[in-house]
Amino acid sequence: MHRLKWFGFWTLLGLVSAVQLFLSEQRLALHPYAWWQALATMLPAWYLWGLLSLVVVWLGRRFRLDGASFGRHFFIHLGASLDLALLQLVAAVAVQDLLHIAAGEPFAFAQKLVDNFTLFYHWNVLIYWAILAVVHARDYHRDLEERRAALAELERRLAARPVTERLLVESDGRSFFVRTSEVDWMEAAKNYVRLHVGDRTHVLRATLSALEQRLDPERFRRISRSALVNLDRVREVQPWFHGDAVVILESGARLGLSRRYRTNVLGTPVS
Repeated sequence: MHRLKWFGFWTLLGLVSAVQLFLSEQRLALHPYAWWQALATMLPAWYLWGLLSLVVVWLGRRFRLDGASFGRHFFIHLGASLDLALLQLVAAVAVQDLLHIAAGEPFAFAQKLVDNFTLFYHWNVLIYWAILAVVHARDYHRDLEERRAALAELERRLAARPVTERLLVESDGRSFFVRTSEVDWMEAAKNYVRLHVGDRTHVLRATLSALEQRLDPERFRRISRSALVNLDRVREVQPWFHGDAVVILESGARLGLSRRYRTNVLGTPVS
């Protein structure tokens, strides 16, 4: 079915172009094309583009024209568009030659090649870039949908994940609960996590990564490899060197914010 639609698409383009060529020849040419000659000129040309479009798709995905590589890849596509346009033109005229021979009609191959070069070569270059633009647009849309789907899946998992509101800690032989909303920040200490609650510190036997999975991601965000902070306790964020920053809490504690985790504190969704 996919191949049939592909064939039908390029056939439709060929028929429309053949009609345009036939009508323009009837009005402007001294020796206008017959209907079959207009078909023999345009239909094979578009079928050839149907085959060459596969090459353009590969080139478009292999050498993407994005912000990071536009300067390098633009000239690759410029050269490819000129080469493929010439290849398509020569092949299309060769097919016309074969069709005229089969019909017993004379065909001046060299002259037709020159004439078609004047008429169609620049259009072939534009067709290459049009196909490339469609490929880029489709891939951009696909990537956007994949990112949206991934974000929706992440949100679904976060919504389905149970959130821990209280943590069981031990101190001086006693076990008691600490509400996560009362914790200012947490720091890793090998196989333990230190919970900073005001001027008190509690130790919890867990890893920071494992604990992070149990906490509300809208409240606790990672600010470095070894620390999580309660956003409700953040008073100020001050810029520092090389993209890093300093997080100042309501308690006055000053914590280092790694450049890698800046967006976690500045209000963007957890990635």
